[in-house]
Amino acid sequence: MTTPDPNVLRRSEPCPECGAMMLWTQNVWAHGDSRAAAYRCLNGHVLDPSTTRECRACGVHDTRIVESSDSAQTTHVCNACGARFTAQRA
Repeated sequence: MTTPDPNVLRRSEPCPECGAMMLWTQNVWAHGDSRAAAYRCLNGHVLDPSTTRECRACGVHDTRIVESSDSAQTTHVCNACGARFTAQRA
């Protein structure tokens, strides 16, 4: 198995709002006075970065939530390498 390139910035899934390509963009997510990197589509729609956590196996952020429970954890799957992991909700 080859390791995905951690510098890939394109999300494998299109924007859920308009279907455009999404790119990992620095300082695009604003929460109060804080800024964070997140996926933004070519039309300006931004995904909450808590829904696209960094994969612990390969380091890319192209992940998706596959399980969410009432607890403070979510289960993610990496779209690049297929790794499955849990993360604390933000």
